[in-house]
Amino acid sequence: MTHDLVVANGTVVTPARGAFKADVATDGEEISAIAAPGTLSGDTVVDATDAHVLPGAIDPHTHHGIYRGLEADAETESRSDLVGGVTTIGNYFRRPGSYREIMDDYFAEAEPNYYHDYFFSLGLLSFDHVGEIPAIIDELGITSFKWYKNYKDVAPEKFGVDCEMHDDWADAFIQTLADQDVPTTLGHHSENMEITSARGDNPYIDAGVDADREYRDYDVLVDQFPDYAEAQSLTASGSLARQHDYDDDFYAVHVSAGRTADELAMLQEAGWEITGETCTHYLTLTAEDCDERHNVNPPVRSRADQETLWNRVADGTISCIGTDHCANLRDDKVGQDVPDSLPGFPSSATLLPLILSEGVAENRIPLKRAVEVTSTNTAKAFDIYPKKGSLQIGTDADLVIVDLEQTKTVTPDLLQGGADYSPYEGRDVTGWPTHTIVRGQLAYEHGDIVGQRGHGTHIDRPI
Repeated sequence: MTHDLVVANGTVVTPARGAFKADVATDGEEISAIAAPGTLSGDTVVDATDAHVLPGAIDPHTHHGIYRGLEADAETESRSDLVGGVTTIGNYFRRPGSYREIMDDYFAEAEPNYYHDYFFSLGLLSFDHVGEIPAIIDELGITSFKWYKNYKDVAPEKFGVDCEMHDDWADAFIQTLADQDVPTTLGHHSENMEITSARGDNPYIDAGVDADREYRDYDVLVDQFPDYAEAQSLTASGSLARQHDYDDDFYAVHVSAGRTADELAMLQEAGWEITGETCTHYLTLTAEDCDERHNVNPPVRSRADQETLWNRVADGTISCIGTDHCANLRDDKVGQDVPDSLPGFPSSATLLPLILSEGVAENRIPLKRAVEVTSTNTAKAFDIYPKKGSLQIGTDADLVIVDLEQTKTVTPDLLQGGADYSPYEGRDVTGWPTHTIVRGQLAYEHGDIVGQRGHGTHIDRPI
């Protein structure tokens, strides 16, 4: 039998089976055979000798459409993702209007433009949004949502909604999710606004920068968003979720502080089932490395925080890694000083390479663990496993072939995205994809995008 595509003679790595030599065949959009190396034939054969074959990486935490519009981001950012072996992204998306009324337009922008698959996670901003949850699930196929603690009190001014997002609203939000008949996920931005707003200009309502103000460096961000405020918010909100027996679907996004990761470990040891996510910038940068390009909330912290986060990735406390990706241009991003610069930066394409380079090559985590935190665990957290995040017969043929020895210097040209800078620009990174396959389609090959724009599609859930 001849298959559509065969990845031959590679070392396949999955959390369930570990590492083993095999051929992997695809027919149509699915994996159709896994067999001894050198035994399968295909119309297209990719030789993976001396390379590793992994499930396609999943970035669960992106913000496509926030600065440039969704149509532009869907095209350029999914194209760039292929360079880094990302085959699926989750897009955190928040708008004040009725999602039932506006999402068809956003799907129309997304579907013709994505090179890879995607799913939406909707930020809820009002009681009206909470009331829409059953319809969002049934009609839109979206089962993941976000609680932005950083919009508490400021949502009316920022979004024009009639809701301050206090705990009465959060209580209704969680209880409604808990009452659904299908699995859901609640992403939580851990922040105590009473603390952070009192320590500096409110970052969520543009206050501008006085012309006479002295230059403010990165330490200003670290001081305004202290680690203990993040840890406290996670614990308080996680407790509310636990009261509704919902902690097993509570997903703590972008854990930035070692203190928060240690708090999460303590809660898990006590029986709480909260899932923790950190981001590549917290694992690979420190505040001393950062300038205007690295404005992000929560901010990058210390070397000690970085090492604690790696330890918590290794020991299982932190299950998933995302990027908080935003596409923007350097001229738009960089302001008069660090706090005046736009929050967020592009980074999905460097997700897997950075974890291979700083995690696997530096012996912080084994390769199997890297697969778990960049793919399999994320698929499970967002209820798209085993369709995504696995290499099994009958699942989506999302594969990335990586050369663990290959070193490249990060540049915007290398990443082929919409941004003209990278927060990792000039960094030597070891461990890069040679090929990326999306639902059976060869999409990236030795530096060239060969996939088809519009091949990607929304993952309707529940699956």
